[in-house]
Amino acid sequence: MGRVITPTVRVSAPPPEPAPAPEPAPEAPPREEVPLRTKTAQLSREELLRALESAGWVQAKAARLLGMTPRQIAYALQKFEIELRKI
Repeated sequence: MGRVITPTVRVSAPPPEPAPAPEPAPEAPPREEVPLRTKTAQLSREELLRALESAGWVQAKAARLLGMTPRQIAYALQKFEIELRKI
């Protein structure tokens, strides 16, 4: 006949101690929120061109840089009569 396997008693290790709670991050100073409608009105042609250049002429990236929506960027392009560059 084969070997007989007998059960053994295993003692488990004590549960690990919980890690200390991380300290809360310091709160950022409150930002003055500008309504999106005014952001488009306050945007200058030069600011828009700078953002588009640094974003590689990708409207969505330029929108993120300016804190606007891609739709607002498209409107500003029409308003300032800026044609998109094809890369």
